[in-house]
Amino acid sequence: MLRPKISLLLFLRPSKIIHNNVAAFQPGLGIPKAFICGAFKNHRRQRNDCTFLSLADASEKSMSTDEEEYRLFGRFKISTSQIFYRSTHSFAMVNLRPLVPGHVLVVSNRVVPVLSDLESDEYDDLWRTVRSVQAGLKNQYKCDAFNVAIQDGMGAGQSVPHVHVHILPRYCGDLERNDDIYDKLESWAPRDELSQNKPKMDVPDDSERRDRTLEEMADEALSYRSLFEP
Repeated sequence: MLRPKISLLLFLRPSKIIHNNVAAFQPGLGIPKAFICGAFKNHRRQRNDCTFLSLADASEKSMSTDEEEYRLFGRFKISTSQIFYRSTHSFAMVNLRPLVPGHVLVVSNRVVPVLSDLESDEYDDLWRTVRSVQAGLKNQYKCDAFNVAIQDGMGAGQSVPHVHVHILPRYCGDLERNDDIYDKLESWAPRDELSQNKPKMDVPDDSERRDRTLEEMADEALSYRSLFEP
């Protein structure tokens, strides 16, 4: 088994770093080196069989076709220069309109609108990618916490009908009202025209909400329990 060579991070600018057929970080794209190394270390812990292409192999496998020069995010073509992490079934990209520094998206390779459309291996891969990207962002931004959010369908405020996960580094006290981040996510869209028809959820203030009784909650839990019984 070949040992990973971190020094290749400095040289494989236009090419790919491969973890046993899993394309990962592409250096030279404006992503800080500390972020790349931090996420790589996390990925290395998860996969003990990581190997790097030699410079010659990387050159042979460099992107050559139009299809390899972009990925689809819904109907949008995303340049690979904006993609900093790839796994078997997912990729992570920087955000056109970040709500906070480090706000990125993890997207399924296959263009499907909701999580239930993903196959089991695609679903598992998506959330493993989320975990790896979080580790890299935490190393880069030294953040206290994250918002990890997904709008699973148009009715939930999804602006692009393609499964994607928002990852936002957060800090204690970074917003005067912490729930403001949910309002921002609700209105987020990569293009102005996509935000105009997004549904708005009318959430009552805490002072207007009442606690339900234990009996009400037990009845609801019972109705759900039956859904999962064999």
